Amino acid sequence: MDAETCHSIAWEYLRAGETQLALEHALRAHELKRNNLDFLNTLGVVYGEAGQLDLAEATFRKLLKRKPGFVNALVNLGKALEKQERLDEARAHYERALAIEPAFPKLAANLASIYRERGEPDRSRTVLERHAQHVEPQDLVMGMAQSTDEVRASAMLQDAARQHPEWLLVRNALAHALLAAGEWREGWRRYARPGVAPFAPRLDGRGILLRGEQGIGDVLFFLRFVPALRARGAAIRLACEKKLWPILDLPRADAGEEEVTLGDLPARLDTAEVAPPWPLKVEQSARERLAALGPAPYLAVTWRAGTDTARGREFGAERSALTKAVPPKALGEALRGWRGTTILLQRGARAGDAAQFGAGFGAPFHDLSALGDDLPALLAVLSAVDEYVGVSNTNMHLLAGIGRSARVLVPFPAEWRWLRREGRSPWFPDFPVYRQPASRDWSAPLAALRGDLGL
Repeated sequence: MDAETCHSIAWEYLRAGETQLALEHALRAHELKRNNLDFLNTLGVVYGEAGQLDLAEATFRKLLKRKPGFVNALVNLGKALEKQERLDEARAHYERALAIEPAFPKLAANLASIYRERGEPDRSRTVLERHAQHVEPQDLVMGMAQSTDEVRASAMLQDAARQHPEWLLVRNALAHALLAAGEWREGWRRYARPGVAPFAPRLDGRGILLRGEQGIGDVLFFLRFVPALRARGAAIRLACEKKLWPILDLPRADAGEEEVTLGDLPARLDTAEVAPPWPLKVEQSARERLAALGPAPYLAVTWRAGTDTARGREFGAERSALTKAVPPKALGEALRGWRGTTILLQRGARAGDAAQFGAGFGAPFHDLSALGDDLPALLAVLSAVDEYVGVSNTNMHLLAGIGRSARVLVPFPAEWRWLRREGRSPWFPDFPVYRQPASRDWSAPLAALRGDLGL
């Protein structure tokens, strides 16, 4: 098979998500024609899609030594660095690429996003305005809305949604903005899929199959609205991930009856109620397990949640998933001096994260992160810890479901469940909140956390 054919097949496998097969053919194409820089660039892309970011970075840097102005490689190196949260380095490569080729797809929008993540909304707006003709209209609206204050952003999104009802990203952003402002009824209407209609006032005897199509945390959150559905006389069954069954007290099913996705439930109920969490079952104790690790008080810690963009596909598709994170070393420093035993519950931690936390924490800790796949055991541990500190993740919903609380680190801009205003969330009223400011500097909230823990 010649190099060109191998290269073409590599891209076919890449688009199909078959990264290992794509890598085999990309390597073969590069071996057959080592002087072909397009083949070398493709190899870097495949490394990136496979999550081998160190090899992706090395490949793009090797290419740029041979051709410093290769825009594709500059952009792809920026993406590899961005996925590693090395934003300053990524920004420099995006800026250089944009100076060479302003019309490169998505580049101005990506650079604007970097500026926002670095706490520079003015620079974000400037780059979008300067290169507006090269930015897709929906991306332009989204970027400008994310680079301004809440009132202007909401008006901007409302106007765009009226003019372009087919823009799903704008619709979703508007829903989140409304919910973050506490405008529940209208927010749920926008959050639901287009065309979703409210239930009838009474549903006596009607069978409703609720389908959990989102993550575990979302399923637990939207179960808050099940009592209101039952109050209308509906007979309810639930379809969701099997790992949830042991901690829920709901009849389960896989199909049949009238199906309603859980995320549409508040809109179908046409509700503005802030409902309490669905109660969960704790059927075992973990206190003895924790005692075997060390003395009380027990502190549980997580620092990342949402979609881990370092593992997700980035080079072949635009990133749109939510990620919530605090630097593990900075969090470790804030918790240094904890007087009891510390355990990590960071499911899917990146390589090196625990070591960074340890470098800041300066003391031994225990890693029980594997419990994320055993919800009854995880719930038992959560019921036994004395303090929990972390970003918003599934564990927050589990804690709420057993009547416990946590200290929540909320990145800027705040996810809608935690609202954009100061203070605690009405959905989690017992959870102290430490909000990252618009500057993205965690120093003040982490100092407040440390003070509240008496460290």
